[in-house]
Amino acid sequence: MNNPIRPKDRFLVFGSPAIEDAEIQEVVSTMKTGWLGTGPKVMRFENEFKAYKGSEYAIAVNSCTAGLHLSRACCFVKTRR
Repeated sequence: MNNPIRPKDRFLVFGSPAIEDAEIQEVVSTMKTGWLGTGPKVMRFENEFKAYKGSEYAIAVNSCTAGLHLSRACCFVKTRR
């Protein structure tokens, strides 16, 4: 039976993240706070992203699928302006 898994030297790498000590420490720090899904770091990220984009609103979601769902739902919201 043929092995369907390619050896490591035959994989085409599309992107390789740079995970260094600073990133590892940030993950450990977050896990120690107990705020794994929401909380002060998410709020800080949303605020910094709003400022970066010059936007009035920003919402962090857990996946691209959730983001697309939220974007589609927002298309049907009527504003009161």
